[in-house]
Amino acid sequence: MRFLYDNAAAIAVAGVCSVFAWLYGGTVASALLPTIPWMLAFLFEMMLCFPQRYSGETTFDARRRVWRGMKRDPLTWIVVLFLILLLVPFVNKGLCPGCNYPEIHFEGAREAPPFPLLPFCVDRMEHLNVTIWFFSAFLAMLAVKHALLKRGKRLVLELIVWNGVALSVIGLIQYVAEAESPLWAEGWSGKAYFFSTFGYANMCGDYFTTLFAISMALWRWKRDEIAHNEQIAELTVSNRDKFWKKHYQLIPAVIFFLSALMTLSRAAIVLVCLLGMIFFIHSFVGVIHNSKSVKKVKLIALNLFIGVFLVLMFYIFFFSRDSMMPTDDLRDELNREISTLSTESILDRASGHGQYHTRIAKDIWLDHFLFGCGGWGYRHFSPAKMTDEEFASIQTTGGINVHNDYLQFLAEHGLVGFTMILSVILMLLVPVVRVWKTLIASASFMKSSKRPPRPVAVFALPAGAFCLLLAVFATLMHAMADCPLRSPAVLTLFFVVLASIDGFLPKLKNKED
Repeated sequence: MRFLYDNAAAIAVAGVCSVFAWLYGGTVASALLPTIPWMLAFLFEMMLCFPQRYSGETTFDARRRVWRGMKRDPLTWIVVLFLILLLVPFVNKGLCPGCNYPEIHFEGAREAPPFPLLPFCVDRMEHLNVTIWFFSAFLAMLAVKHALLKRGKRLVLELIVWNGVALSVIGLIQYVAEAESPLWAEGWSGKAYFFSTFGYANMCGDYFTTLFAISMALWRWKRDEIAHNEQIAELTVSNRDKFWKKHYQLIPAVIFFLSALMTLSRAAIVLVCLLGMIFFIHSFVGVIHNSKSVKKVKLIALNLFIGVFLVLMFYIFFFSRDSMMPTDDLRDELNREISTLSTESILDRASGHGQYHTRIAKDIWLDHFLFGCGGWGYRHFSPAKMTDEEFASIQTTGGINVHNDYLQFLAEHGLVGFTMILSVILMLLVPVVRVWKTLIASASFMKSSKRPPRPVAVFALPAGAFCLLLAVFATLMHAMADCPLRSPAVLTLFFVVLASIDGFLPKLKNKED
């Protein structure tokens, strides 16, 4: 009970992130309304009434600290303004040129909303769907930033990781059992390949890629913490227990790496492999730095052995004729997706070259420059912008999204809304960059034995924070070529990860955490 009381806010944040993931990535609107508002009410209560406390701090003082911190934080007011921007369209509804065509052209109804200069939408229920996404993501982000201490931020990520392991197991069972829809749900429409509980491969792929980076961040932090404790105190823990405590987070990391590949998302395949190589090199350099010569040789030999072993297992598991894949079809599908990867195809997808979505989203944005056309407005305004040739070859699966999150945010929320979202991201990154610069500057005053490896600009940042930053940038890169942030599970996790980076940074204040 004490654990629940001390970590109520962290559990509530992890609960919101986890529920979105189980509810088909949050993309099925009918599954959100009966559940998410209650989860958000519980989260709001926990963050204000039961925030985490510093050592010696009373619950009353913690509540007052959280409330004062939120009131003084410019980020809070940007979030409030953005939510107001989302609420105005509920009383400022316009008509859709396509779906309200008879009403507009035969009955003379006015297409423009009552207040043309204010934000508007064309479907209140669909706009409510998007409003719930952003409200959930920003409330969870504020809870992580203000109601959780550093240990709470790490706890949230760990809870999300183990929930992700359950998602992976269920996903594998579904695939082996040849389920026709996520969680064997009835009435599931669409032919997109699914894995776990998500209905769209690219959203699922980005989610598991992020979870892979989170588990690597937790692994590096736990390993560094134990190594630090060994230096300052004599530990009585046995070598076996110590090894387990250092490396148990590698188990979900491997699971998530394979899960990201099994989503058959080409972007996820590229990004998770790229992150895996970066993390391996970063870990290898960090481990052998300042080690004794004999130990360096052993570590180099061990890592080479592990690298060769992983490459062989990767080949055997995925590509050999005697593959260990659950089915041969999955191996063939994965081979087919990988064979279509090329530098040209990646650049074409990221730039939107040859896709009508890019041109149409830009046109819609220019028509509604400041505030956009409202949540899910793109799907209503896009048919009128298509040429006859484009309409004849319209994309049936996933065609209601732009496949570029930046352009879709601009089209649906305008320059004002997009600027606010970008401001939230930058305001979460600025404190991290500030600490990073301080760590780089302080490295020059350290003894050579304590100095981080070169390049210092990379290794001065704690490994956990480095892994989470790469997870954030991986999602931002993925968003250029697809629509992962159109899933509230991915959107909420993205902002929670951003707010949780502080949990891996050194304490600059004289407070115990």
